Amino acid sequence: MKPPVTGRDHLEDSYQALATKHSDGRLQESMKVICFVGAIAHISFLFLFAILGAFVMAGLNVISIGIWIFAFYLAHKQRYQSSINLIIGEMFAHAVFATYLVGPNLGFQYYLWPLMGLLLALPSHKLKQSTFICVLVIISFIALSLFTRDIHYNYELSHIVDYVYSANIFLAAMPFVLTILYLRSTNTDNEKALFSQANMDALTETYNRRFVHDLMENTGNEQRRRSFDTYSLVLGDIDNFALINESLGHGVADAVIKKIAVVLKDSVRDSDIVSRWGAEEFLIILANADSDTTEKVVHKMRHGIYSNIDIPEVNEIGLSMSFGIASAHRHMSFEETLRQADLKLYQAKASGSDRIIV
Repeated sequence: MKPPVTGRDHLEDSYQALATKHSDGRLQESMKVICFVGAIAHISFLFLFAILGAFVMAGLNVISIGIWIFAFYLAHKQRYQSSINLIIGEMFAHAVFATYLVGPNLGFQYYLWPLMGLLLALPSHKLKQSTFICVLVIISFIALSLFTRDIHYNYELSHIVDYVYSANIFLAAMPFVLTILYLRSTNTDNEKALFSQANMDALTETYNRRFVHDLMENTGNEQRRRSFDTYSLVLGDIDNFALINESLGHGVADAVIKKIAVVLKDSVRDSDIVSRWGAEEFLIILANADSDTTEKVVHKMRHGIYSNIDIPEVNEIGLSMSFGIASAHRHMSFEETLRQADLKLYQAKASGSDRIIV
């Protein structure tokens, strides 16, 4: 009997499908560029070997150019794995033959190093498989360095050998630099995306409760909290939201929440914080705002709800919001101030819709 499929299995399957889709997209963007650059590089090597009098390697480079062009064709046909395998084989063979035939003084053995980076970056290869192949490449590099160190080749234009050696080391190292820069940029973008997912409400694009609690209660954010000596909490609740949700549906209810969030964000300064506190509740933190300033901001919010939100389905029910306001003093905790704002909101809701209690 087969084991039951769990939610984790579905999640893993979805992740694998998404990862495959994204990896194919990245390969499609990069493989054509890699193949084009590789072909141009081997054309340059062709002329280099001809100038140095290494005509056997010049002839082999003609074959290499053909391989890179064919790899480009395979990538264009989305046969990425075949294209990659062809490139890996060519890079390994070219480094070995070039070092063996013309000696290590030109530095072609160092092209085995970016080959390992390519192997480890491939999403189609399992990590153990890539690691094992990289170990073989390292062993090949050591063996190649030992067995070719006594090879001396009589180059024409021998005075440029040191320049070629330096250039090959530089070109072999650049893929590592570019890869690390790419990974660093990608990791930063991923961290920002994860932070947004963890601390922002997806529907309203406002902060969530987790972010506010972390900001106001986490000791690590003490310095940031000190940027304002006092603050006011405005706790707002959409009136008749249960009726809107039940009679008009979740789609209209979500539209109401999104539009009210826009009004709230447009009514405050950049230094203030708007967060979705519950299903139809919003918490606004007004930094360095006294009671008069806070009331003006809340009235601006009310006016924005009246004048800027037009949802025909809601007109009959009416759209408004009730607010409870509490001002924090220097020695008041966030939780204490929040309890006061919650009490004021309860009083506003008990008094009827569209009320402000300070």
